[in-house]
This record gives sequence, structure tokens and C-alpha cells, in this order.
Amino acid sequence: MTGSAQIWADDSKRFVVATDRGDIPVVVAAPSGSPRGTVLLVHGRNGAPGQPQIAEIAEAYLARGWRVAAPELPNSIALPLSGPPEQVTFSGHTSAAAGVWTWLARQWPDAPRALSGHSIGAYAIAHLAAASPETHHVLAVSPPLSGRVLLAAREAMGPAAIEAVKREAPGYFAEMEAADAAPALARIAAPLAVVTGAEDGLVPLKDARAYFSAAPNGRFFAALPGQHHCPMGEECGRVLTDALMALGA
Repeated sequence: MTGSAQIWADDSKRFVVATDRGDIPVVVAAPSGSPRGTVLLVHGRNGAPGQPQIAEIAEAYLARGWRVAAPELPNSIALPLSGPPEQVTFSGHTSAAAGVWTWLARQWPDAPRALSGHSIGAYAIAHLAAASPETHHVLAVSPPLSGRVLLAAREAMGPAAIEAVKREAPGYFAEMEAADAAPALARIAAPLAVVTGAEDGLVPLKDARAYFSAAPNGRFFAALPGQHHCPMGEECGRVLTDALMALGA
């Protein structure tokens, strides 16, 4: 990771935000000087702000002078105090992120606000951006256009993969057929960028492209060779920086 990893790891603050989904901890880090804006950085299923693929995105924003607010959303196996991971759903993940997005707007009302997300975090931010015309930009990493995309990937892995998700997250599985970000993406006015792993088995390259193509103001798309669902490393950091430059961040 880049040098700003120390900023994310050591100089962050924690807030506890009251939402309709209960109290949600939010990790916040800011660059030196006055931030250019604030980004809500949303992790995916069983994600956490400290995971490498999330820290990579945070570092790119901090290096560009943006404040980063990364919530610890409910029902993640990576966050033992977040509630039962088997209760995660697409709709619950989105509504929890929306509660933090509302808080962020109250906390820093006078600065630009942007959205970034990984995996189903990218699914969630599509809905938030569609309802928020003031959004400065959207940066999606490994973004599934729909639950059907993720279901198809598991179907390709075989029956055991389907049974595993049924067992691990029955509500999430139940929403897979209907969860769809395409209508929300079509309503996003903000510029949008997508960064994905070219070898991603959960969100194949064609599906990441479909997410990008569904937005009317797509500005930047990159697929990282040799990277999978959780891209990270120096090349990823460089591409994220290029994406932010393209988005005017």
C-alpha cells in the first residue's frame, strides 16, 4: 500500500451514527489542511473499513485531499459487533449506508460530497447517488449491476456455491433475483468511474462494464490485469488516482 496507509490506520477518528438501522460506527480520516470534500466509502458484504481493498481506496482519496468516512455497516462477518452476518441483505446494506450518507451531509454541509463503494457497497451507492443530485462523483470498485450477476457467478461455480450462500445469508440469497441497480444508475447525474479486477470471478468483466454503461455520465473505466474481486497494490493505487483525476476529485 501507499504511504498514506499510516494516515488511514493511525490518524482516523471514530464516530457513532444513529440511523434507522441502529447505531453505526464510522471511521473518519482527513488529510492535512482543509479537505477538498468528503467521500462516503462503503464496504461490501462481509467487509470492513480496515480491509486492504477498502484501505486502498481510502488512501487514494486522502492523497487527493479528500476526507474519508467509512462506515462499519451491519451484519458483516469481518465486524464481530455488527450483528449476525446471516442477516445481511442488499436492501439492508443500502438503507444502512443511506443513514450514514444523511449524517455525512449534516456533518459537513458546505463541502462537496462523493460516493465510493466496493462490491455490494457499489450496488448501494448507485441508489444513494440516484437520490442525491448534489453528489460530486461516484467511484465504484468491483461493482455488481444486480443480484442476478452475483447469483450467476455462483451458479457457474456449482451447486455447492449456491448452497453456501443460501446457508450463510438466506435474506441476501432471497433478494438476488430482484436486486437491480440499473434503474438507479440511469438516474445518476454525477460523473462515474469503475475500477475492477480483470480476473474477478464474482463480478465478471462484462458485468462491471454493464454497471459502467448503465450510467449516463461514465468518465473512466479500468480493468486491472491479474486482479480479482478485491483489487489492491501499487498498480491499483495508480489507477484509482487516475480515476479520481478523471472525476475532477
